Order: sequence, then structure tokens, then C-alpha cells
Amino acid sequence: MRYEIKNSDLSTFVEGCKPLLLAMPYPCYVMDLEGSIVFSNEAVQELTGCERHPDYQWNFVTFLEEEEIDKTIEHINTVLKGERKSIQTKIRNRNGQVIDVNILSIPVKVDGVILGICGYITSTANEKNLSPSTTRNWDTIITGIKRIDQIVVDSTKRKKAEEKLTYLAFHDSLTGLPNRRKLDYELHKTLNEAKEKKIKVGVLFLDLDRFKYINDSLGHKMGDKVLQVIADRLKGSLESDDTISRQGGDEFVILLNNVNTKEELHEAAARINRIIAEPIGLLGHEYVLNASIGMSIFPDHGYEAEGLIQKADQAMYLAKESGVGIQSYELGMAKSLSRKLLLEQYLHKAIEKNELYLVYQPIVDVYGKQVIGVEALLRWQHPVLGAISPGEFIQIAEESDLIIKLSNWVLETACRQRKIWTDMNLPPFYVSINVPARQINLESFLESVKDALARHQLPANLLKIEITERTAMTNVQQTLHTIKELQDKGVDIILDDFGVGYSSISYLVQYPFNTIKIDKSFIEGLENKNQRSVCRTLVAMGRNLGMNVVAEGVEELEQYQFLCSIGCHNMQGYYFSRPTSVEMVETFFTPEQKGLKGKFK
Repeated sequence: MRYEIKNSDLSTFVEGCKPLLLAMPYPCYVMDLEGSIVFSNEAVQELTGCERHPDYQWNFVTFLEEEEIDKTIEHINTVLKGERKSIQTKIRNRNGQVIDVNILSIPVKVDGVILGICGYITSTANEKNLSPSTTRNWDTIITGIKRIDQIVVDSTKRKKAEEKLTYLAFHDSLTGLPNRRKLDYELHKTLNEAKEKKIKVGVLFLDLDRFKYINDSLGHKMGDKVLQVIADRLKGSLESDDTISRQGGDEFVILLNNVNTKEELHEAAARINRIIAEPIGLLGHEYVLNASIGMSIFPDHGYEAEGLIQKADQAMYLAKESGVGIQSYELGMAKSLSRKLLLEQYLHKAIEKNELYLVYQPIVDVYGKQVIGVEALLRWQHPVLGAISPGEFIQIAEESDLIIKLSNWVLETACRQRKIWTDMNLPPFYVSINVPARQINLESFLESVKDALARHQLPANLLKIEITERTAMTNVQQTLHTIKELQDKGVDIILDDFGVGYSSISYLVQYPFNTIKIDKSFIEGLENKNQRSVCRTLVAMGRNLGMNVVAEGVEELEQYQFLCSIGCHNMQGYYFSRPTSVEMVETFFTPEQKGLKGKFK
């Protein structure tokens, strides 16, 4: 062995390069031989949504999509042999958003010894915006401390690094427990052995109750500490041939071998629940958590690994809903679960599983005969339940505090898509998103909007925020402050559903809205004389106050013609287009306006 590589050598390299790395406008990081991030600039932390924790280092593998892990580990191992290399892969940030990225990896070499990797990330969508000189600067950074003439690789260290990366591909970096991939492997192996020996196998699906309140009140760092404590307790309570896996968030799956009866499995679950319920000391206080545990048994409840986990998962939902704490799977159990509870539980995972998507409905200027904006609308396609109505799952999200997570996802996704359209040189139409009261009143909301615009290099005038009258009347002073701050940044605010809420005229006077949307209830039934009079008054009121007026819910030619006659020239509704896909939006801007053909009469 020619060199003994020390961690301090890499630390010295990082300290020397830190001013250059911090100044980089794009995400860059330094990882050691085992894939642990030892340095990352703010752009990386914004991209991933995670900051380096003082008590542990997160590993690069943590953020990879599962199908990308193997090829990325191979990429890392190649770079550790001294080869500069690029890779296209997918990473998932803390909000669950999947991002296509390009990564340039350069071996960090000091005195001829490879100490780690310096990585440079760019979003695939933004690749064309890079300055040609940017990547050339990396050679200056990497060799800025010591110029080398040859590469000397410590094969022993590299071998250990490869083993560590392989370990991380099958283990959770926070708790050290096996991850889903490892559990899947172990469960298939165990079931094959159980079939030969004709023995039973137990599966426990465990979810911590009210864990999100720890995160919300104490922060994610304390939440991570709780998960580490729980993981250590669970590891210490199991037999050597049992397997415990962290599935993500606060969910764990436990595989128990040689279970003879359902009663034995229930006793094991009760023992685990008692262990979890022992007080946890945090910040000078003690906190007590409980868990909801669902159980399934091979072969009583099925022969396949995926089915056994799914049935234990269903049993866990029922345990949580009924408050019993522990529940064994029973035939027909899925029908016993309330749809609302099922949707809430599935919604927690919808972002991670890429079940959510946006559709876009155009807002048109009928005088100019063009699309001036699109409203981004959230949709959910569940693999089993099918398409779920927004009216159903949005209400559940609002009641369960998931609405913030969903709204952040919509903000990020809409901004990313609008930047893609900008890069396609489409006209400067805006994208509007709906923001609930609970989100707009958060102090962090302003920063979220500014960060999303900056991250995607999107001009502020291409994003508009829609709020309802009900939202406007919630925490009036805070909402008014937020609106003014957003408008100062160039983000326009639209008052949605105008006329159906509370004191509409007072809100028009008090709030600095630039655009109002007349609710579709005023557009329906225009054959009624009184309805036409009200609609004419609302349009005139908005125009006299110097506001843009958009009529929602325009579905028929007669409605379109009446609105034109009273001076309302911005419209939205099925008459022009239903909410549609990204590809269809692009047809609105072809020379023939294929997506709107024949609508302007």
C-alpha cells in the first residue's frame, strides 16, 4: 500500500476549495470514498431540500430514484478509479419531487491519491443555459491545490469504498436499517425457504402515530433523532434471523421467521409497541409515541411477498382508524376501511410514487384571439383506485395538513414546466396556481415562491397566485402583507371565485388585486334576465376599478357571445378547452392554433 489516505486530507482539500465552491452558481458537492457528502453548497441544499446534519452525513445514494442506484454506484466506482465522467440520473428531493439531472463527477486527487469525488449537478431542463466556461472552471478548482502528474489509487481503500456504496444501496442512510430493496430480497428468500420447510412467516407493518407533530413542533432534525432511537430499539428487540426495514418516513416493516401462530405474532407486535412507547428524551422533555401495527402471515394470507406486505399495510390502516393499535389482516378487510382513511394514507405516498400530475386549462383573450395564461390544476391517478376527484382528495388534504406538501409540489412542478416552455420559445403566457389559506399564511411561503422562481430562472411575471375570497379573509393582515410582498417581487395575485364568498366589494377595495375571476355560478343560466344583469354588473365593477376580469366556466357559444357583448374579453372554460396535457398546451401556440381552432367567432 503506497498511501494511507486520511480523512483530514479531504478536509484540507475542502477548506482550500471552499471559497470557489461556494461561489459556484450551480449545485456542487464533495463526497468521500464511501459516498458521504462532506461538503455541499447552498444550491445543493436547495435542490435536495436537505441540510447536512451535524450528527450524521447524508449519503448521495439517499436521493437517487431506486431504479437509478445500480448504474450510479457503477458510475461512482469508475470515477474513483481516476476517470472523469458524466451521468444522467434522477434524484428525489425532500418534498418528493423527482428531478432529471446531469452530474459531472471529477476525482479529487491530492499528491496523486484519490480522496473522493467533486460533483457538479445541473437540471436536464436547464442544461442549455450553462455558460461554456463553467465546466472548464472545474479543472482549475480540482487541481487548484496541487498539480499532479499521475494517478495513484489505493486499491484497498477503493475496495472498501465499493463495499460501502453497495451497502448503502440496500440500507437506509439515516437509521442504518435495510431499505425496501433489501427487504424485498430478504422476504423473497425467506418465503422460498418457508415453502420448502412448510413453516410460517410473519410480516408486521408499523407506522408511528402522530409522528408529524414531532416534526412540526420540534423540526425535522429532532424528528430524525426520534427515528434513529426507534430504529435502535427495534434492532435490539429482534432475533438475529429477523429483518427490520425502514420503508420511508415513519414506516417500518418487520419480517419475523418461525412464527407458529397468529397469537405469537400478536405477542411480538405487542412487545414491539411497548418498546416504542418508552419515553424519548428531546430538548429536556420526554415524549411518548405509539405505533399502529398491521400483521399478515405466510401462508395464511398469501404466498407472494408484495401481497403479504400490502395486506399488513391494510391491517395497519384499520388499526389506526379503530384505535386498537394492533390488527391482523382478515379477508375482506379492504372493504372495511373507510374510503376517506384509505385516501388519506395513500395520499401521503402519492408524491413519492409519482401518482400526481398537473393539467392546464387555458385562459384566453378573445379580442386578441390568443391564450394569455394557463391555470395549473392538480390531478391524482391511483394505480388501484383509479382517477380520484380533486374535490375529494383536496378536502382530505386540507383536513390532514397534507395540503402544504401538495401545494409545494404544485408550485415546484408548475415553475419547472413553465421554464421548459420558455426554453421552447413559446410566447410569454403565465401559469397560475391555486394557493390555500393555510399555505399563504406561512412565513415560509414567500421564500418558497422566490426560491422556486430563482431555481428555475423564471421571470416573476410568468407566475400568478390564485386565492379565494375565503382565503383573503383568513388572517387578513398577514395575507395582505404576503400579497404586497409577492407583488413587489412581480408575482401577480388573482382573486378567484369572485362574488360567491363574503363581502366581495370590500375585498376589491382593501386588497391590491390586479385580476379577478368571476365565479362560474354567475355564468351558468345566463338565459335568466336577472343572472345576465348580475354578470354585467360584476364585469363593469372590475373594469371600473382598473382590474383584469376573467369569466370562468364558459361552456357554450351563447355564454361566450354574451360575455363579449358586455366587454369581458378574458375567459376560461370547456368552450375553449378542458384541462389538458402539457403536449396539448403547446398546440395552442402553433400558427394554426390547433388547440383552439374555430373557437373565436
